[in-house]
Amino acid sequence: MSSHEESGDAGQAELLSIALRSIRKARRLTASEVAAAMGLALRTYERFEAGQDRIDLERVMRFAEATDSDPFAIIASVWLKTPEFAVQTADNKPMVVMMLALRNFHDDIGDDITLIEPRVFWGGFRRLFQDLTEHVRKRDLSAETWLDDQARRMGLDVSFSPRRRRPRDSGK
Repeated sequence: MSSHEESGDAGQAELLSIALRSIRKARRLTASEVAAAMGLALRTYERFEAGQDRIDLERVMRFAEATDSDPFAIIASVWLKTPEFAVQTADNKPMVVMMLALRNFHDDIGDDITLIEPRVFWGGFRRLFQDLTEHVRKRDLSAETWLDDQARRMGLDVSFSPRRRRPRDSGK
């Protein structure tokens, strides 16, 4: 194995470690709690979370179950080189939704999937993500705005506007 491949594996392990630790901390769970939920000894779990073992899909699935997160987003975050993606999608689980939709698509189309060119997939995914982006940017916040205005008029320091969830500081 070349040193480039080794550093690639090490880089993937570090990305996975950041994603796992960030999800665990965002869920306010201890390593002991996650280890117990996964049926692992604490030391074994600590090695897994630290990225000291090879990426094990079975363990990623068990971790996702233990933390109620998206296992496919955890893996995708490694390939995207963005561990934040795993944390940002832990609640809405878009990669699980995508995999379920893909399974239904494959069940429907079967062998004909081979007839779809990559550019057609790209165009379809691009339109989907453009639609999702537009949905998020144009969501109707009129009710939240009205509630905020009414609360201010009553002298209340509260907000009904949706707030972006932020991962907990991983430096703790």
